[in-house]
Amino acid sequence: MARLFLIDGMSQIYRAYYAIRSLTNDQGVATNAVYGFALMLRKILNEEKPDYIAVAFDLGGATIRHEEFKEYKATRPRMPEDLVEQLPLIENLCSAFRIPIFSYPRYEADDIISTMTARALENDLDVVIVSVDKDLYQLISPRVSLLDTRDMTLVDPSKVKEKWGVDPEQMVDVLSLIGDSADNIPGAPGIGEKGAKTLITEFGSLDNLFEHTGEIKRKSYRESLENNRELILKSRELIRLYKDLPVEFSLDDLELSSPDNEKIRDLFSAWGFSSMVKDFLPPPDTSDRITVYKIKSKGDLDRLTKRLEHKSAGISSWIDDDGDLQGLSIGLATGEGWFLGRDILRDQGKGLGPLLSALSEIAVHDFKPFLIAGEKAGFSFQGIKFSDTMLMAYLVNAEGRDFTLGQVSWNYLNFRIDSQSQQYSLIPDVGEDTLCEEAVAVQRLKEKLSPLIEEKGMTDLMLDVELPLISVLAEMERLGVGVDKGLLAEMSAEIGLEADRIARRIYFLAGEEFNLNSPKQLSEVLFEKLELPAPRKSGKAGHRSTGVEVLESLSGEHEIAGLILEYREMSKLKNTYLDSLPKLISPVTGRIHTSYNQMVTSTGRLSSSNPNLQNIPIRTELGRRIRKAFIPASGYKIMAADYSQIELRIMAHLSADPVLVEAFNSGQDIHDRTAEEVFGTDSGIDARELRRRAKAINFGVIYGQSAFSLAKSLGITREEAQQFINEYFGLYRGVREWIDGTLEKTRESGFVSTIFGRIRPIPDINSKNHNLREFAGRTAVNAPIQGTAADLIKMAMISIDRKIREKGKKSRLIMQVHDELVFEVWEAELQEISALVREEMENVADLKVPLKVSLAVGDSWFDAK
Repeated sequence: MARLFLIDGMSQIYRAYYAIRSLTNDQGVATNAVYGFALMLRKILNEEKPDYIAVAFDLGGATIRHEEFKEYKATRPRMPEDLVEQLPLIENLCSAFRIPIFSYPRYEADDIISTMTARALENDLDVVIVSVDKDLYQLISPRVSLLDTRDMTLVDPSKVKEKWGVDPEQMVDVLSLIGDSADNIPGAPGIGEKGAKTLITEFGSLDNLFEHTGEIKRKSYRESLENNRELILKSRELIRLYKDLPVEFSLDDLELSSPDNEKIRDLFSAWGFSSMVKDFLPPPDTSDRITVYKIKSKGDLDRLTKRLEHKSAGISSWIDDDGDLQGLSIGLATGEGWFLGRDILRDQGKGLGPLLSALSEIAVHDFKPFLIAGEKAGFSFQGIKFSDTMLMAYLVNAEGRDFTLGQVSWNYLNFRIDSQSQQYSLIPDVGEDTLCEEAVAVQRLKEKLSPLIEEKGMTDLMLDVELPLISVLAEMERLGVGVDKGLLAEMSAEIGLEADRIARRIYFLAGEEFNLNSPKQLSEVLFEKLELPAPRKSGKAGHRSTGVEVLESLSGEHEIAGLILEYREMSKLKNTYLDSLPKLISPVTGRIHTSYNQMVTSTGRLSSSNPNLQNIPIRTELGRRIRKAFIPASGYKIMAADYSQIELRIMAHLSADPVLVEAFNSGQDIHDRTAEEVFGTDSGIDARELRRRAKAINFGVIYGQSAFSLAKSLGITREEAQQFINEYFGLYRGVREWIDGTLEKTRESGFVSTIFGRIRPIPDINSKNHNLREFAGRTAVNAPIQGTAADLIKMAMISIDRKIREKGKKSRLIMQVHDELVFEVWEAELQEISALVREEMENVADLKVPLKVSLAVGDSWFDAK
């Protein structure tokens, strides 16, 4: 018998939300409910194989039950804001799978399910309701079951009888007595689940129970029924589901359809659900097999060199955990692949130079690791034209989160590689087939992605910025940065003692010792024992928040709040940096070698990992002290070059605001200018405070800060903050016009771009969801500014590196942190390198306002300020 699956959308969304507590995409949008909903769909589609399927959702707002009982759901808390933002994403998910969604004004999803169930039975279909809601038990029958997704149990009439002691048609009466605290349905006061089951089992129905109340033995039950008859009957009206709504649909509408593969790929890439793509899409066509050849001798290598002359080929490398090249494959788009194992690489390493040179171009997925391993093995890449398919995929869609070869091949070629990784731990000569598949896939990806890059106008960005940057980053990683291990140990011991002292003071104020790292215990101490003003409960366990904002707001109430913030900062610095950095020092070089990542952020900014140098704190004195441990090699100095107010200068260029442009061109301090114009010269407020406020407004505009957020950061009223914002835009009218124009263009095109053509999609700019739309608007304004800043510093890095090499200098670029470049400068070259760096950074592009760089030199990164 054909089966219709009716999914109770709201119950599944809430279940997913609370089951998966933390999951966000690169835009900071929560996706935990979306992910859980996708997991549920996967399980149903793959294991249950429905013939027909639909999802029912509430429309929101008042329903007929609110009209009948004004207290209905009055006590239910509002849907969490981050869950509200996910509802449109779940609608997109259902649309991608071509699963129809049904709602009806003034009625709830349960009523939709009830109506569709009745219609399905009339059309001789069995029904499976997908839900965790016991209210839907009333619909269960020999032809209707409920799939409880908590444990994937199928609930049929016998299971209802086993659990509740009644038949499904009696469930309405049982629930009418119990009531529902979540929906504020009163039920019968004093009669719980056990009593309700007993009464309905004995008397058969609620109506019969009322006719024989005198026969009820338990006095409290009898009095509750006699005194609350109308309330109980009203509860039954609220619980009983409607089954005759005029919902329009045909069975053809509900028949399971093939999903929209391309849309699923785009959505899952944007949300970071890469591991699930293959489970939802049909298996790839495996008829296109790869022909694998193994190179075993110099003769084979010579013949391959001749065979590949003037051809474009993909390369995939086998690199072990020590960064040594253990295998190499070369592939053509035609499906031919050649594997070179560890032995041939070792014996004929220099022979690979002619092979690589014979090729007109090589394509590698993530070129940097191959470049580093290849140079370590003695390869020369001088004069070899190359492309990077990972970088190309990133440029085409920077919103994606998974750029592994396996995922990108699946996304663009519908080609599944046996392994999703280029790293192998297998013994030599095992895995050559997979490696050759990867090489072929790389070349095919190159041919697929190149036209997309050109179509989006990013060819110059790729050729002139991103690809040349790879060798610069590889050299920075190879050089690493010097670290004073002894100083880190001293600081760790010092901060450890201070943290212990603060902890003892906290325990004294609390009157007891407790786990300072336990939010639950801390919440109990602050809000129950000390009775400090408590925020609203949040989270599944209903704990009071003890986050930074809460503690900062409590600092004026009690000394303990400020001490906890101090303790947390010290613990984080000690654990994250002081104790961890020494473990990352290379035993070979005595330096730390971070990894720079080009394909992580959506804005185009570089990031670093192992360790993350971008996150070393600079806002607190304690955090800045960590920079003392970053030291130069003997004979060198540390030089830091930092772009000054680069984002504001870029905004001036993009907006062409005459006041802003004139201020920068005349050398006026933009924060002082804003303070003077917005607050006036006779405000009576301290000059430093005025500048702080002006700075907050200047940068707040870039990040789309609302009056509410600005008020919070400045400690002023929302009305005052809005007045400051209005006066700001009155002064810088060009900025207002540029923001409005950018938003309008983005609504039409769906993307924004930097000055140099880097594109960032803004998929939610026209979303029906207010929060998603507002977030997208802020991103649309900020992305061109941040992205252009990223482009500029990358261009400066390439130019400076090239000039230093051309001049044959010993000085070298060793770190990049946001808008700052850090160099090890040979002491004899200080004057020349300082001038070179300033010249290249300040003249890297021709903008409407000058770029300015702050330079400082010292014996540590801390001193170079």
